[in-house]
Amino acid sequence: MSPFRTALLTGALTLLLGAGIVASWLHFRPLEIPRFARVNIGALVAQQQQSLVERVKPGMEATEQARLFEDAKAFGLRLDAALDQVAQECQCALINSAALLKASPVAAIPDWSARVAEIVGTAPASPSAQ
Repeated sequence: MSPFRTALLTGALTLLLGAGIVASWLHFRPLEIPRFARVNIGALVAQQQQSLVERVKPGMEATEQARLFEDAKAFGLRLDAALDQVAQECQCALINSAALLKASPVAAIPDWSARVAEIVGTAPASPSAQ
């Protein structure tokens, strides 16, 4: 057998064996495509702000003001916990809706804003606010 033919056969066999190894690796350990979901944080925070603004009255006592601040702080903690819980439920990374420039088709990145609002304890964000 000529040295050229031996080298060609060795190269082809090496490529075939490499392709087999890659194929078996991908079969048993498929590539994980990252999953994303969107949440309209702006609408949730705006609803909470509106709720707090409606409770503000001229001449409020310091204890009532402190209670409003505590409610705002508690909302932030509940929102953070709700985002953690939703990320675990959907097993995905959450993206703020404001960060998306375009998402086509709409179902490509599901919207979990209503679930976050449900956990936080506020009314779900309206679809027009997204």
